[in-house]
Amino acid sequence: MAGSRLPSVRSLAGEVGVSKITVEQAYLQLAAEGYIKAHERSPYEVLPLPVLLDNRTYFETVTETASALPDSNTTSIRYNFATGAMDPEGFDYTRWKRYIGYILREPERLLAYGNPQGEPELRAQLAKYLNNARAVRTTVDHIIIGSGTQPMIMMLAALLKRAGLTTVAVDASVIIGVTHIFNDYGFTVITVDQHSETLLTDLADSAAEVLYCTPSHGDRQGRVMSAGRRKELLQWAAEQGSYLIEDDYDSELRYYGRPISSLQGMAITERVIYMGTPSKVLPPSIRISYMVLPPVLWDDFLTYRSSYRQSAGVMEQLVWARYIKDGEWSKQIRRLRKHYADKSKFLVAQLQETFGDKVKVYLPEGGVYIGLTVFTDKGAKALLKAAREAACDVRIEADGEHEVRCLLSFSAIPTKQLEAAVTQLGNAWKGM
Repeated sequence: MAGSRLPSVRSLAGEVGVSKITVEQAYLQLAAEGYIKAHERSPYEVLPLPVLLDNRTYFETVTETASALPDSNTTSIRYNFATGAMDPEGFDYTRWKRYIGYILREPERLLAYGNPQGEPELRAQLAKYLNNARAVRTTVDHIIIGSGTQPMIMMLAALLKRAGLTTVAVDASVIIGVTHIFNDYGFTVITVDQHSETLLTDLADSAAEVLYCTPSHGDRQGRVMSAGRRKELLQWAAEQGSYLIEDDYDSELRYYGRPISSLQGMAITERVIYMGTPSKVLPPSIRISYMVLPPVLWDDFLTYRSSYRQSAGVMEQLVWARYIKDGEWSKQIRRLRKHYADKSKFLVAQLQETFGDKVKVYLPEGGVYIGLTVFTDKGAKALLKAAREAACDVRIEADGEHEVRCLLSFSAIPTKQLEAAVTQLGNAWKGM
């Protein structure tokens, strides 16, 4: 018990039949952990310990609390129309593995943390690609590499905050995580529709200083931002001294005609921040993104560059750089465009055959989602519940009085399963 004295090292060693060294090491360990205390020329003293919570009570409480939470995996989703994940048929892993092997032959490059701005080889290849394919005006020295869109936005939010900006407008189609990041950095965030006729009025009324938009990303009807709207926004940014953040995340996936040129390439004044990622052409687990800053923000980035450690893996950067250099990136884009164009047509045909005049289907010009309007009085919650009970998941876009607008992704479901997937969804919504 607390306060009692332990036998001496010599006496305990003789009592239990072990060496004095063994006993001494045991005492020292107990003392180091705070169970006993040494006294000069006196035996060790047992220290008092606080009463701990009964482990059984604690774990029973935790178990009860956990069991009360809703289980998000109660229904297993077999056909996921809600995710824009990479198509399992759309990427040649064997080829990518070969390029990993090339980089592993240069192990000295993998022993460092990497360039804070990104590996020069990748920035050089991206500068060429962006200039030729997206008409982006940049050089190798003005590209920043990161490990995904969200880390890049966190860096950008810090830059804009130091520039004294306070209000950001975000297009409604942008992932909610973007809004959360700007909120976390203390910005006032408003949601706008980049296709709305009142967009410029909305920006003026909110005193927005930044607009986060996706000019080349088609909406549910396949529309991209019109040339007229692009010029309006560029004029707004120039006149107001505001910034446009151009998220160009799936511009490569345009099935008909050439991809639309970037907003950054059209700008006369340097007010556009360009962002991109290969996550729709390469598996999103390859965590890489890139950003081109306008000169007005570049000096601030250089000042604080030492504060930003490189978040993207050196190996992934070097692999992608060589992949681009050898022409594999261009081949992958062409393969995926054709594959997704064929797959989207097939899904549209299946939806029309299954639902008939109960729905309106929009064939996309790009991306991995098909717009679907369901004519029903049941409402979005009922449709979503019925779909999930049938092991399907869909993305609800809007809930109208007599219709529900959905987005159905065709990327994560293998082509050979699409017919069965649509049939299952049709059965779930039968009579609704």
